Amino acid sequence: MKTVEFIVFISLLLVFHSCNEDKWLEEIPYSLLTEKNAFTKPSDVEGGLARIYYLTSNNIYQANQWLPAIWFTGTDIATRGGENIASRELNNYRDNLIPTNNDYVGRLWNNSYDIINQSNTMLDVIDNGTIEFDSETQKNQLRANAVFFRAFGYRLLVYIYGGVPIITEKITTPKRDFTRASQEEVLAQMITDLEFAADNLPDVNERKSDGWLHKAVAHHLLAETYISTGEYDKSIASATWVIDNPNFELMTQRFGSRKDEPGDVYWDLFRRGNQNRSSGNKEALWVSQYEYQVAGGGNSSQLERFVGPQYYLIQGPDGNGLFVGPTAQHGGRGISWTGLLSYADTLIWESDWNNDIRNSEYNILRDMVADNPQSQYYGMKVIENDLIAPSYIAMETWNSTYTKNSPMGDQPEEAFLDKSIGLLSSPGAGRSYTDVYIFRLAETYLLRAEAYLLNNKADLAAADINVVRMRANATPVDPADVDMDYILDERCRELIWEELRRLTLHRTGTIVERVRKYNRIAGPSIDGHHKLWPIPFSEIERNTEAELRQNEGYTN
Repeated sequence: MKTVEFIVFISLLLVFHSCNEDKWLEEIPYSLLTEKNAFTKPSDVEGGLARIYYLTSNNIYQANQWLPAIWFTGTDIATRGGENIASRELNNYRDNLIPTNNDYVGRLWNNSYDIINQSNTMLDVIDNGTIEFDSETQKNQLRANAVFFRAFGYRLLVYIYGGVPIITEKITTPKRDFTRASQEEVLAQMITDLEFAADNLPDVNERKSDGWLHKAVAHHLLAETYISTGEYDKSIASATWVIDNPNFELMTQRFGSRKDEPGDVYWDLFRRGNQNRSSGNKEALWVSQYEYQVAGGGNSSQLERFVGPQYYLIQGPDGNGLFVGPTAQHGGRGISWTGLLSYADTLIWESDWNNDIRNSEYNILRDMVADNPQSQYYGMKVIENDLIAPSYIAMETWNSTYTKNSPMGDQPEEAFLDKSIGLLSSPGAGRSYTDVYIFRLAETYLLRAEAYLLNNKADLAAADINVVRMRANATPVDPADVDMDYILDERCRELIWEELRRLTLHRTGTIVERVRKYNRIAGPSIDGHHKLWPIPFSEIERNTEAELRQNEGYTN
């Protein structure tokens, strides 16, 4: 387990007095800020919490070039693209999902505990009595932020690894006697933290600023967590608290920065500048802030790069490139690390292909017009005219583009190398400029539908699903057709690339069967024990004073 102690700032100055070896090595600190003297007032605590906000977003979406993709690759929606794809990462569970894999098995574990440890450190700062708060309400609101993030960190752990060590205090010295709590105990700790957060976070209109937590966010996560503990009535109550709150509603009319352009309301939800309430968006619950050209900001999602096709590398039958690129109108510079499976590309849309706006040409780009003047196919649609060789499709160099991930002509001026042809500079081509939804009201409806279904109320589950489908102009579902598979399908239609799909499949216990059913590459390699990931071997190895038990099916 990583020992993490939150230190805002340390400044050390070496002063060399003479050639005397002892003096030369002597360090004289002119300024040393620690927790005790760095956190002296409530605004300092807010700064420490802001660090956890950044860390949480970073650890999910931006920690390295691979980590964000693990939420999607090797699930029912996506594969790892590129050469030799059958052996790449989670395209091969047996060979790659092993305790010694620190690229993602170890990294996700460490990143999640980093959030937890940072949260515990801030709780210690808040509770140690050295800060004079303006009121008990202020203190509890700040505390509610910290315990929420602790619960969020455990959310990432409990569904992926199962029961894990529960840490509720700041760690200041090396510790080598961790033991695993049960999954039920971890969930109970999460609920304790989230209930405190729901009671003490501010209302949405009273929060510090966009991106900061409020009561509805805690209730949303409570709705999800109660499902996992089998407390369906409580889940329904928490979801209802959010749904019935007059501050929130599904967006049903065009809005925001590009509402006068061709598109639809679902497309509007993902345009730059449209994610926060200031844009008129009342559907967003919690939005990770990407602060372009702001000092300390720039925490952009990497999904645009991961899931976008490498269209600019594709040659046509005449040997010339079909596209000039990377360009704004085609979504920047995709690297095809994550290739879309037919389940998400076509299968889930087949029953309502022409009605569901989420499947419109504005939201899923399945074809592009060749724009390289040197190509004899210039101006022709490349898929319609069969201009892309099968090898490009097999390697995931080409796949359909969900425009919710892509800037698609929504880049700032500084991103262009030549705006007259939409050509982007290298940094501008591989970056998303939009804030990122973590929770959205449409998901709250689908969580309540899940709780209703598990509570044997399929009619009410269908009613909630149909609220979401009505906004999408999709055909209503009949209660008799609602089961867990249908809810997972609807979550994919509504929340693809937003929800952490792997987390959803592990949470619902469907990861193995769904991967076998829909993932042509990873399916043959996934076994029953892959419903949980292995505990990182490095953690077991250094835990010398107690047994940190490995999950069944894995050997260290």
